[in-house]
Amino acid sequence: MGDTVMTSVYNHYMSAYSPRKSDARLESHPTSELKNIYHDIIEMNKEAPLYLLDRSDATKAFAIHLKEDARRLQHTILNSTGQTRQDLFQGKVAFSNNEDLVLVKYIGNNDIRSEEIPFYELEIQKLAAPQINISNFLPCGDQKLSPGNYSFDVNINDQGYEFQFTVNQDDMNVDVQTKLIRLFNHSNIGISASLIDGVNDTAAIRLVSAKTGNKGKEGSPIFTVSEHRQGDSHTSVNYLGLNYTTVLPENARIMANGKEISSPENHLILDNFYELDLLGVSGQDQPPVTIGIKTNTDAVKDNIRNLVGGYNTFLQSVGEYQELKANKGKLSHELLSVVRLYYNELDAIGINTTETGSLTVDENLLEESTQSEDALRLLSPLKDFSSSLYDKGEQISRDPLNYTHKKIVAYKNPGKNFTTPYLTSHYSGFLFNYYC
Repeated sequence: MGDTVMTSVYNHYMSAYSPRKSDARLESHPTSELKNIYHDIIEMNKEAPLYLLDRSDATKAFAIHLKEDARRLQHTILNSTGQTRQDLFQGKVAFSNNEDLVLVKYIGNNDIRSEEIPFYELEIQKLAAPQINISNFLPCGDQKLSPGNYSFDVNINDQGYEFQFTVNQDDMNVDVQTKLIRLFNHSNIGISASLIDGVNDTAAIRLVSAKTGNKGKEGSPIFTVSEHRQGDSHTSVNYLGLNYTTVLPENARIMANGKEISSPENHLILDNFYELDLLGVSGQDQPPVTIGIKTNTDAVKDNIRNLVGGYNTFLQSVGEYQELKANKGKLSHELLSVVRLYYNELDAIGINTTETGSLTVDENLLEESTQSEDALRLLSPLKDFSSSLYDKGEQISRDPLNYTHKKIVAYKNPGKNFTTPYLTSHYSGFLFNYYC
């Protein structure tokens, strides 16, 4: 039971909060860094007063969302900036000459020389596709399932789930179908359901898997639906046709420099250099899609735009937290304080601040700055700005509940307290909401 609960919590977290794509390089942390985080948390809570937290669903959602948004901001900063002033904003940037078909991101080592990184000619032959089940088209106004309690099993991703529903005395076919659609969509197991209208006042249920393709035997189903009790006189699955697979999942297929590659997803890694998102299929007479590395100057400008975009995205998320009862003013003020420290330096290279606190880029001035012989000195303050912004993201990530409305219950006795290193982890328990 414990393993099942933990798996459900993890799946819920990954699907609802965590970004679908993550950079493995940025998710890896040495033991020394984890120890430092632990000691920082102890110091953070050493003199912290005792708070009475708001435990509403809105606050729980806020804490998890804010932590993940702060992590994304940190990843954007690390992907955009170098580790020293000599490689300032020299992170390599990939390009695709047809972004309608392929989006690309460079994920390799920035220490590799650009001329050693290969270009690829890609032909997208097929996109990865999900499994689709379409049930029987039943007359909406008929009632063939007898009133009573029913159950059936759904197996997906090597996990089994039991679904239970009740047919009432006055429930017609369409009422039962609508009830099952809500049941599937509220379960969050990786299957979406919808109603399809047919001819002559009939309707069917359409089930679509969230996942595509198959890492095992290609063409095998992602999910199956079966009767919970064999031999039951009320065979709801067979009557409704929930077990009828209309479209089996398919893997994506591409040709990369003449080599065939298969992937269960439309998001894949190519030779540890590029991260690809496949968006369409190559036309019969369409030239291959070329992907490669941009020139240094173009890469610098793109990295600066990415940094500005990451900051603006995070600031926009902060504005949306007002609906989640967050202490929006405190969070916005701290972010704007970081920007004000570097206002003059940013303005000099074409990064301006708007009335709302967001950043804009003057492309002409940015072009002049990156092309200047004194580019290293002009762009150097961006490294300090990025570092300050990264540190603020780290602070937010470690204690997102610091930005909620909370009541102080008691202050600790100065110098005579004990450490409480787990106070900042209240939010992690929120992941178990509805599971315990």
